[in-house]
Amino acid sequence: MAESSDKIKKLLLFQTNRCIINFYKNHLSMLESVQKEHVSMLKKVGKETSKEFSENIDYFDDEKYNYLRKKTLDLGNDILRELENNLEMFEIRIK
Repeated sequence: MAESSDKIKKLLLFQTNRCIINFYKNHLSMLESVQKEHVSMLKKVGKETSKEFSENIDYFDDEKYNYLRKKTLDLGNDILRELENNLEMFEIRIK
């Protein structure tokens, strides 16, 4: 029975991991899109005002993008680890 429970847990964990990984990959993709839109808008603002003004209002630079990207990956990995630890507390069986 324990062997069956372990196989079910592994399958459940694998499928859940896939979903969570897809979620944070999509989040990273959206983050990248927002940064590109931000850069595009800064170029437009720079043409209408000045390059200096455009640089002063730039809040989404590479440092901020990399920070948010790392935070997303860290949080996703934390969720995966916590899920795996929580599943260890259960014995799962299918009727």
